[in-house]
Amino acid sequence: MKVLLLGYSSLARRRVLPALARLGVREIDIASASRGADIALPPGVTGRRYDDYRAALARSDAALVYVSTVNSTHAELAERALEQGFHVVVDKPACLSVEASRHLVLLARQRGRCLAEATVYAHHPLYREVRRIFSDAGRAPTRLAATFSFPPLPADNYRYRAALGGGSLLDLAPYAVTLGRVLLAAAEPESIACRVVERADEVETAFSVLMIFPGGRSLVGHYGMTTGYQNRLEVLGPDVVVTIDRAFSPPADLPIQLGVAERDRRRTVEVPAADSFAEFFRSVFEAIARGEHGELARTLLADAALLDALRRAAAAP
Repeated sequence: MKVLLLGYSSLARRRVLPALARLGVREIDIASASRGADIALPPGVTGRRYDDYRAALARSDAALVYVSTVNSTHAELAERALEQGFHVVVDKPACLSVEASRHLVLLARQRGRCLAEATVYAHHPLYREVRRIFSDAGRAPTRLAATFSFPPLPADNYRYRAALGGGSLLDLAPYAVTLGRVLLAAAEPESIACRVVERADEVETAFSVLMIFPGGRSLVGHYGMTTGYQNRLEVLGPDVVVTIDRAFSPPADLPIQLGVAERDRRRTVEVPAADSFAEFFRSVFEAIARGEHGELARTLLADAALLDALRRAAAAP
């Protein structure tokens, strides 16, 4: 499947392009608004270069568009791509509002096209292994404790610009709002408490959240861009605790070590290296090939609704 990439972000260079090449994609067109950008395709991959997003959408013969621009332009570009008949994958957050997400989902349904949000971490096999560990023990997770926080970014990074869709809530809350469906088999919490704990001039830079799910299950998380690097998840249940480092951005070439504690027994389970981006794209390509991609759009909308609820909780007095 030929792909058109809108935006030549660091993420696109480091993870998206190699993942597509790993899946055998050999044609990738790239549109970049940075005219001086030195664009490099993976070995064996060819494609056209465009300096304008609209021109790329009008001229490219790709089947799927990947939107990897600043957050504030995601919805507009995704809408244009759907209107012109492309399947569409959008970096998270797909939209800045649940209303915009609803509009895109309806448009994708009307056009018979795939619409998916690239919250890819959950496609890494480590999450399947965590679920297996609990299942083999006859247990289920009841508590999640997450930390995803990193040092401040360069001052000109778009994440510090409100007009560009910056801020830690839009950038990092997608990791929080998706964990319930990934590990607790519950897409919607009963309650959300969220507090912004640090701010920059225009945006919030760190927040903490507590979600309560049906059956007394819960998630507590700390997210931000003001601390030393931490990327960790603890999954707790009766008699079982699994600890994961690099939980939300596992490198494609690094085996992941799961720390497992079961009653008085402690062990390490190694999950072989895997590319979560490649696994995500594989699932998208397979859904398109089967003509069964509606669930991807429904998941996008459900996650958008939870992100909206979390942001409203953060704004509450």
